[in-house]
Amino acid sequence: MNENTSRISQAEFEVMKILWRADGPITTGDICIELSRELGWDRSTVRTLLKRLTDKGAVTTQKIKVLTYLPVISEKEYCEDQTKSFVERLYGGSATKLVSTLVENYNLSESDLEELREILRLEGEKDE
Repeated sequence: MNENTSRISQAEFEVMKILWRADGPITTGDICIELSRELGWDRSTVRTLLKRLTDKGAVTTQKIKVLTYLPVISEKEYCEDQTKSFVERLYGGSATKLVSTLVENYNLSESDLEELREILRLEGEKDE
């Protein structure tokens, strides 16, 4: 993921969610319908955001009778990059501090805690 794609704004992220859900090429019109329904955005707003995402390299275009858009980065890639950036900025790169904050400040159920224990156990086995 390049530096530009990691700097996707909140508005651009809303467009990306539509592209990821589409799971294939999607037209500007279809994107506009979704975002108009969900957020009340007009066509010019959506077109501006698509241009920005294309310029950043997060989206590519494809001509299939009409211009369509496809994400260049996957949702998983983007979320992993944003999580890493978040942990770096707020916790000095310490995932332990992040998990500690979550455990201390959120009412995690016993099943949530057990799931975390299982993840940590499996990660520990990988390292062996």
